[in-house]
Amino acid sequence: MLPFVRKVEKYMNKHKLIEKGQRLLIACSGGADSVALVHVLYELREEYELDIGIAHTDHQLRGEESAMDMRFVEQLANRLDLPFYSSKLEVPARVEVEGGNVQVICREERYAFFEKVMEQHRYHKLVLGHHADDQIETVIMSLVRGSLNSSITGIPRTRPFAEGQIIRPFLCVTKKEIFQFTQQLNQLFRHDPSNDKHTYTRNRIRLKVVPLLEEENPNLSDSIRSFVEKQQQDDQFLQTMAEEKFELLVTIDTKGTFFLDTMRFSQTPIALQRRVVLLLLNYIYGNSDILLNDRLIESVLNACNESKGNTVMHLPNGYFLIRHYRSVQFTSSYDGSVRKKEIMIVENCWQEIGAGFSIYLTRRMEDDFLGEKWFIQLEEEALPLSVRQKAEGDRIHIKGMASSKKISRLFIDEKISSEDRLVWPLLVNRGDDILAVMGLRYDEQFSKEYSTQNYVVYVKRN
Repeated sequence: MLPFVRKVEKYMNKHKLIEKGQRLLIACSGGADSVALVHVLYELREEYELDIGIAHTDHQLRGEESAMDMRFVEQLANRLDLPFYSSKLEVPARVEVEGGNVQVICREERYAFFEKVMEQHRYHKLVLGHHADDQIETVIMSLVRGSLNSSITGIPRTRPFAEGQIIRPFLCVTKKEIFQFTQQLNQLFRHDPSNDKHTYTRNRIRLKVVPLLEEENPNLSDSIRSFVEKQQQDDQFLQTMAEEKFELLVTIDTKGTFFLDTMRFSQTPIALQRRVVLLLLNYIYGNSDILLNDRLIESVLNACNESKGNTVMHLPNGYFLIRHYRSVQFTSSYDGSVRKKEIMIVENCWQEIGAGFSIYLTRRMEDDFLGEKWFIQLEEEALPLSVRQKAEGDRIHIKGMASSKKISRLFIDEKISSEDRLVWPLLVNRGDDILAVMGLRYDEQFSKEYSTQNYVVYVKRN
């Protein structure tokens, strides 16, 4: 048995990733990582009495090239006499209808297929080929973009999925080791040219940043792996404490409304506060990384730590945070009236904002969306952005005009009906300065051309 296989086997045994007699579904794209993963588990199948299957998805984004990937993986499965499951995912059609982040849609469709196969064919675990270099990139991306948690925990070795788990046995090996292993086997693999494009953040980090770091520390992957394991251990301990706090601080009524005791919450250490809020939002949004981000969590934290007066905060997907002195409730059935309806804009998710408009705010310049596209520089003091309706005296600074223009006059000029004026969304910053009358006019800070701006705003109207 080759040393590479033994190294992976030792890692799996140390962390109890597999057990004898289990059924494993391997996600195989045809690339070096997943092809090597197939061969390792195939080598170990008799020793561990494993039943192995291979799953492959075609996102239909690269035409004949991706069709060739599917044929390659099917031939590999046939040669090893392993069950093969495949699907052509309707990603282009969904993107055309919904717009949005193509990579996110690909992931959602891909994992939905894997889950279906696991349930239909009773597989215990989905095996993915993420390796030590992927872990380095993920840690760096978390540092650059910010992390929801107080700690950087990287890619987990295992997590719940469908009725079983996802496992990642290759987190102990590097890309170089994987290439060497495939060469020893004389095994061909497919190459996705999109991995070479500098338009994606992860690619830029892999191609530009990681080589510089490896010059400083040739054992970078080992250092990152050790760092992540310690972070995961600390995070697991704090998460257990946060769950205990959650039970003491949060109650839920028969209507599904969550209530938080803000007096006791404010006396809780901030590290646990943040985790309690994240737990609560996970209950509401179902662990959606798209909806949850640092900006939303910080806004909820601030509202929960405030003890004076009443506040109503509009959260994504029709939820409300309602603070009444010592209590905060999270509900989707708020019946009260607010003088000025405000919707806080959450980064990296589409939000409906009224009058048929939807908006997507992101720092990810590489994302490919359908819809109107604007670039803007936003400093911390301007965030979070919100959407509200027109108020008396509102004005906007339009590019090319010497002075600001009244919103009421703009509506008249654009022949907006009196009914539509009542609900037409205005985009404002933290200081309530109007940045845009959605779909009509945009502040002079907006540009159609990218230079050095740090945000992209996508707008579409149904």
